[in-house]
Amino acid sequence: MVDPKDLKRALVAAGLEVFRTRGEEIHLAERQNVSLMEAGVRVRGGAAPLVIVVARAQRSDAAAAQAEQLFELVRARSATLVEAGFLEVSAEPREIRSVSDPAHVVDTWFEVTFQRDASDIEGLVGLARLAIRAERYVVP
Repeated sequence: MVDPKDLKRALVAAGLEVFRTRGEEIHLAERQNVSLMEAGVRVRGGAAPLVIVVARAQRSDAAAAQAEQLFELVRARSATLVEAGFLEVSAEPREIRSVSDPAHVVDTWFEVTFQRDASDIEGLVGLARLAIRAERYVVP
């Protein structure tokens, strides 16, 4: 059992930024200039502690590519995660819709989700550091 509050303190002490916390899950952030953005890396405490990483390619970056080509590109660029023991748990397209007109699809993201469990806070922090350094936004 990993206490989420202790886990959050350890992540911050390790120099990682927290975007938000939802229950036992801590969503990490990364900074783009002065903006703070969700990183696609979540660390879960509780009875089943693990690190979840979402890597993606965007249709707008490769309009002519087929969906499976984009998923394969994400998988290929995520080799460091796989080598570190992360397992692919899903590969799904996600439509990004306009805020002002929800019927309008602005882009489609091709997301591959990886996860790896750990038994203690130190292991979770180490995996989170590795995940933050991994390529998660793939541009063909």
